[in-house]
Amino acid sequence: MKLFRGLRDEAVMRTLRTRNTVLGTGSTEPNSSVEHSGKTTSDGRKFKPLTLPRILRRNSKSNTNITAPDVPNTSSVITLEELLTFEQNLERNCLSAAGQQLIEREERLYGQISEEVVQSTTEWEKEEEQFIRDHKALLSQIDLVVKSSLSPDEDSLEALKSAVKAILQEEEQDRRWLKQVGKQPAWRPSECRRHHNTVLQSLVEERMDNAELPPEESNKLRSSLQRDVCGKGRRLQKDLLRVVKDVKGCYPEDMDICNFYGKMYHQAFSAGMRNIEEYGLGMDDCSYLLYWVNVAYPEILQNPELTKVINPEMLGKLLTEELTTPLENQCLTHKETEVQTLINKVLMVEEQAWMEGSVPELRDDCYFSPLAIDVIQFINAAVKSIETVLGTMSKVQIIVCLLKDFLNSYKKFQEKVLKGSNNGNSRTVIMANLACVEQFRDYIVNKADIFPVDVKECCLSIVAEMKNIGYTFLTSPIHKDLKSQYRDLGTPVWLEKKKQVFEKLFEGINKHTQDLKGLTNSCHQELLSQLHLEVTVEYVRRLLKRKIKLRDKEMQEQAARSVCEDGQRLHKLFTEAGSREEWLSDILPKIAEVLKLQDISSIQLEIVTLSQAYPDLSEFQVSALLSLKSNLSASAVRRVKKTLLDNQDTTSSQDVPSFFSKAVKSDIT
Repeated sequence: MKLFRGLRDEAVMRTLRTRNTVLGTGSTEPNSSVEHSGKTTSDGRKFKPLTLPRILRRNSKSNTNITAPDVPNTSSVITLEELLTFEQNLERNCLSAAGQQLIEREERLYGQISEEVVQSTTEWEKEEEQFIRDHKALLSQIDLVVKSSLSPDEDSLEALKSAVKAILQEEEQDRRWLKQVGKQPAWRPSECRRHHNTVLQSLVEERMDNAELPPEESNKLRSSLQRDVCGKGRRLQKDLLRVVKDVKGCYPEDMDICNFYGKMYHQAFSAGMRNIEEYGLGMDDCSYLLYWVNVAYPEILQNPELTKVINPEMLGKLLTEELTTPLENQCLTHKETEVQTLINKVLMVEEQAWMEGSVPELRDDCYFSPLAIDVIQFINAAVKSIETVLGTMSKVQIIVCLLKDFLNSYKKFQEKVLKGSNNGNSRTVIMANLACVEQFRDYIVNKADIFPVDVKECCLSIVAEMKNIGYTFLTSPIHKDLKSQYRDLGTPVWLEKKKQVFEKLFEGINKHTQDLKGLTNSCHQELLSQLHLEVTVEYVRRLLKRKIKLRDKEMQEQAARSVCEDGQRLHKLFTEAGSREEWLSDILPKIAEVLKLQDISSIQLEIVTLSQAYPDLSEFQVSALLSLKSNLSASAVRRVKKTLLDNQDTTSSQDVPSFFSKAVKSDIT
């Protein structure tokens, strides 16, 4: 007021023409001070763009320091809002029209259009005071409308459109005044847009603070913290969708209102999370908070309707890594301890049952242990929980690494069972646990991507060793029973009484294969495959012990036929029983071919072929095989061996199963 009194003293204020009642300059009753707060309802209506009459600039003879800004000339189109008074437009929430009326009054109040009529100082001051009250009333009503932005009714949206236009008009008027030389009115710049942003921020914070869940959803959550976090998250989701669907259309594109709302809600939600995080959290609340930070909130922002207009990357994460890292470590440590306790208890129960002499349960004629299923379920549940809470698989390795230590403990338990084989239940326990070992192997192979490479290789090595030890434990009694039949192989008795010797061995093997019961189908196949390999290895080992001399072609051909026939019958027996070692079918026939051949060049070629198929064939074993052919000269043997050595240098890298290296020694005497 002092500013304008000073301006009044500098020069006599020129009168304005009689006020146009169309533009509405009636007074507002100042029963109470008008503030930028409160609440009112209205029936705001759509309006056409307002056209303004030409406003003349102050006469150049005026001594006043304030010069009203220019207003562009437009055509004189009269709209409904122009026919209403300022108070009527304000009441109807036609805020754009009301704002335009104030701008025109502001122009007249500080612009001289005639020098003929001079208003009294008192009258000018009254008009100025009335203008200030009306301007505050407009801004207060804009605040109320903006605060109702997220109301679901159509009238609120129409009022918001008008309020936004009024804000832009005020911003434009601020810019006009800034271009003028001299002093400006005290209310300029009004910074209406900045105030609008502040109101929206307060609105968002209030809505987030008061967010609540419906009772049916709230009752499903375990704590007040979880209800608070979920309530805020649901409020954010619902309000942002409302902004995108309805509020967005009330603003010009350059205001980018959706990203503004997204930023305000993100900040409010983040602040709430930080306040919660400052207090010590229990495990359930810690996991729930991390779930919202890492999974639920990002999923909300990835809603296709939101991603079209809101940039999630610009918002970032709800909590910084500095805040989430201690929570994640708390969660991981808890899960690690929990899983370790559970899987150790599973092994303890298994060991206790064995020590008490319990026989594993039979399911579908197979001995069954739940150990592997339980351990894998505990690990999988923890992995899934961590992935759900953290939104990534990158940190689950702390859990799967527990499997390596567990398998080492499991292997020690197996060794105890083997040492205590006199216990009546040891054989059945090994059978049940072979199925568990297979389940662990399949799990590690199928879930290889979640294991560190070194841990995966270590785990696979442990289960492979456990499998071999377990199958050897089951096949050892068979070989022990067949030892007397093995003893005659590769001896003169075998050649003279071939049918008796081999038939006895064949019948013994057949009987044992029929008695191998209690294993799952896959374990049964693996056991038969191993037994198939071990019997074939023992057959060759006995043959190479040089206990027979094949002096002539006839004896050599007879021995070759016997070896070939024995190999075919053994292979058929085992494959029909379930062995999958098809590659073993060629070994005895290839040895038989060496025994049959008489030409040195042919023998050389056959030895090379044999060494190419089985690179672990040694010079010593070739010597033993050739020694059976007692009619070969020493020089011929040397030639064959030299050919072997020359060709082994080029064939030793082949990736084929080892066989002859297993025939060097045997536990069967």
